[in-house]
Amino acid sequence: MVKKIKDDFVELYKNAASYYSIPFKWSRKQWQQAIIIIFSFLILFLADEPMRTFFSGIHNKYFDSIFSFAHWYGKPALTITVFAVLYMFGLVVGDEKSRMAGWKIFQAFIISGILVTAIKSLFGRWRPYTEHGSFDFVFLTTGPNAHLSLPSGDAAVAFAFSTIVAGFIDNKLWKVFWFSLAALTLFGRIYHDQHWLTDVTMAAFISVSAGLHINKQAQIKNIHNE
Repeated sequence: MVKKIKDDFVELYKNAASYYSIPFKWSRKQWQQAIIIIFSFLILFLADEPMRTFFSGIHNKYFDSIFSFAHWYGKPALTITVFAVLYMFGLVVGDEKSRMAGWKIFQAFIISGILVTAIKSLFGRWRPYTEHGSFDFVFLTTGPNAHLSLPSGDAAVAFAFSTIVAGFIDNKLWKVFWFSLAALTLFGRIYHDQHWLTDVTMAAFISVSAGLHINKQAQIKNIHNE
């Protein structure tokens, strides 16, 4: 049991290292595509204020209840609980499928979370409710939370969890369901005036890419073990 836990942490380290080093392995074409994506993201900043205005105008009890649930979905408690249940169950009863399912959830949470936290401190963007505007930053900071807006931690947690769980079953409806929950979290952060559109967009991109990377590495591992 101890060896399995040790091996799992070694796997986490390797997957994190391989994910963070991906840009250094890109070809010229991939860098060109990355530049286009970055440029498109920068243009998206122009939609931050209009999107905030739109969501501020649709507040009612119906949307309050929907986005309150979405707020819960994006909190670490759900991710940690599901990870702990699956991982410990698999470890105790010897169910490798359950153990690795839980471990993939944990890896996505950690790997995306580290990057999200680093970027938050790098840019120090003010949250919408502070009324500083969407182009106000305090670079290289560790707080307070009011200017740690970019990217969204809740959206990152939601999309990391949904990306892994959606990969458990090869079914379109299953995948749509889980990504829909993550999307509700994404829009909920704007609805609650906690984040800008670009905050949640960046978070979703990071977590989905991290989740897909982990799923891919797991597939490679399974092939080697067969």
